[in-house]
Amino acid sequence: MASIEKSDTRKADEIYSDILKQISVGTWSVGEQLPTERAFAEQFKVSRPTMSRVLNRLRDNGHIRRVVGAGTFLARRTPQMAADKTAIGLFVPGLGRGEIFEPICASIAELSPQHNVTLIWGGLPSSSIGSDEQLTQAAERLIEQGIRGVFFQPIEREQGSLESSRRIAKLFSDAGVKLVLLDADYESFPKRSANDLVEIDNTAASYQLAEHYLDQGAERVDFVWRPYTANTLQPRIRGYHEALIDAGIQPDKIWMHEGDTRDAGFVSDLVEKGAKNIICANDETASQLMSSLEALGLSVPGDVRVAGFDDVKYAHMLRVPLTTVRQPCRSLAEVALKTMIDRIEMPLLPPMVVTLQAELCIRQSSLLPK
Repeated sequence: MASIEKSDTRKADEIYSDILKQISVGTWSVGEQLPTERAFAEQFKVSRPTMSRVLNRLRDNGHIRRVVGAGTFLARRTPQMAADKTAIGLFVPGLGRGEIFEPICASIAELSPQHNVTLIWGGLPSSSIGSDEQLTQAAERLIEQGIRGVFFQPIEREQGSLESSRRIAKLFSDAGVKLVLLDADYESFPKRSANDLVEIDNTAASYQLAEHYLDQGAERVDFVWRPYTANTLQPRIRGYHEALIDAGIQPDKIWMHEGDTRDAGFVSDLVEKGAKNIICANDETASQLMSSLEALGLSVPGDVRVAGFDDVKYAHMLRVPLTTVRQPCRSLAEVALKTMIDRIEMPLLPPMVVTLQAELCIRQSSLLPK
């Protein structure tokens, strides 16, 4: 019985949306009489009680007038896509820790009214990623508010983040909520989850950074990342490798380093092993590395060159401006919204990966001495 009710509700929602679309494109003029309840029921192949619920909902939202003994009339024209607003959630555990998500989320919020979307922010802990219980409660609160989709930035920088992300994604999916992942998948590259993903072309961006060093005559380029870095790491390493190989240089495993760039011992060992031209997995790692190098009495770019990813707001304001890859945050937001709307309207489409081109910003930190 419950499954039948759920099916009827879904069918009623579809009919409601269909009639709103007909209203929006001018199928009927304001004041014009609409087909009868019986005619609509036959057209959509549903029972009259189901059709009556749809028409009552249209009446309650001010779209039609139902006059006993006279019929149903169009009360007002609805602009294209201006039916009941679609509620979409933002579930971004890294907000406040990774700077690119603030402008992306702000742009999504700014653009949402243009797409008739009501954006609901997930109530996540502001100071940290939060416990599994906090994350679950935040996701459940969004689901209770009737969201049809959610923008989800996978959990990172924590032990067990893959399992946590999978669990949260399943929670949304089981509730019928469509997911669009921001920046990275939660599955390790090249594996893919069954969700849409909007990101920059990380492989091409990393290739550009490595090529930037190689074009200046570098014969060795190192890559540095911190533990539990997001899954953007793997395609960035791939792009770095491809640039070296295309230049006739065989990448060496000792040129790849995982560690804490705030740790003087790790950074000292890095330099002693011959690292001079370094790509960091993100700007935060790069800025910490530059501070540690300075504390060790090493100059950037005189002794060591450094580059990162994201172009966070402070990147060009560091004592030595940082070479980096700029994330097109506004464009990522626009594409994410379109991807979400397409997913809601065409749920049977196969999962999509939408990649945007990033911009290489060359600054002083990566320039080799001439």
